[in-house]
Amino acid sequence: MNRHQGMTSFTELEKSLQTLSIQIANASSVAKTGEVSDVSDLPRVTDFLCQEINKLPPSERSKLGPHLIGLIEELDNLTITIGSSLDKVRVEIKETTSHNRAAKAYTSANTPGKR
Repeated sequence: MNRHQGMTSFTELEKSLQTLSIQIANASSVAKTGEVSDVSDLPRVTDFLCQEINKLPPSERSKLGPHLIGLIEELDNLTITIGSSLDKVRVEIKETTSHNRAAKAYTSANTPGKR
């Protein structure tokens, strides 16, 4: 429910920030287990909220400061968690690739007439 087109109310933005915060926290929990959750819409949603917050009067904008700081910290943590999960995956891929190469070399060496 917009007050007028293109403007989101303070209350709506506050609720949206809280919802986004919960989504980011959930994505972090999921990422810590090594699973992948779809976070592809987070940048778009975050950008939209920042643009909308920018349209608010300064007095209302400043009240959302703590939410934004918390959001930034959660996004940073999510980035770190996803990064470390990706590192683990990279290591696993390297190990699997090495193992597959070794198995292939062994199979070729022990198969008569094939190289």
